[in-house]
Amino acid sequence: MCRVSPLTAIDAGDTTRQRILDVALELFSSHGFAATSTRELSERLGFTKAALYYHFHTKDELLQALVDPVMTELNGVLDRHGASGRPADAAGRRAVLVDYLAVISAHRRLIGVLVQDPSAAGRPAMEAGRQFYVRLADLLAAPDRPVQAEQTRVRFVLGGLHAAVLFADPGDDPDTVRATALAAGYAALGLPEPS
Repeated sequence: MCRVSPLTAIDAGDTTRQRILDVALELFSSHGFAATSTRELSERLGFTKAALYYHFHTKDELLQALVDPVMTELNGVLDRHGASGRPADAAGRRAVLVDYLAVISAHRRLIGVLVQDPSAAGRPAMEAGRQFYVRLADLLAAPDRPVQAEQTRVRFVLGGLHAAVLFADPGDDPDTVRATALAAGYAALGLPEPS
């Protein structure tokens, strides 16, 4: 008789769950959130729909499970740089941009789904992202400039960072993309380059 230890069973469940998330992200990024069916996902995994539903009851749960760890990282950016409010100086605002770009670069495929797929935009998993974005914009805005103009400038910079990451050619040097995107962001926000 073969026995599986409880720890091995947990590890197997975690591995299965991660495999589901990996395939879901692949399908969401290639077909879109709305166009990916649970039937297609379960077939791709070699599961029955019931086996898939054991781990995730809905596509919204799947999306939430993909978004949660990224939101933890993004909220860490806010916590490191602005727990008590706006960064005090240009160096603090530059550090926010650097850390934000690092997170969106590390999660490029998911960010692509969230930013480019209208069917994902209205999902419950996106609410935390909307709240994060407001806090991020507040951290990046210069306190001594007119609010509307500065918020527009911040939206421009964040959109540019997304475009630099999401539309980079596969052969592009990531360090060059990063440095160029940050330099453009600094300039648009009126921040001096770091010395």
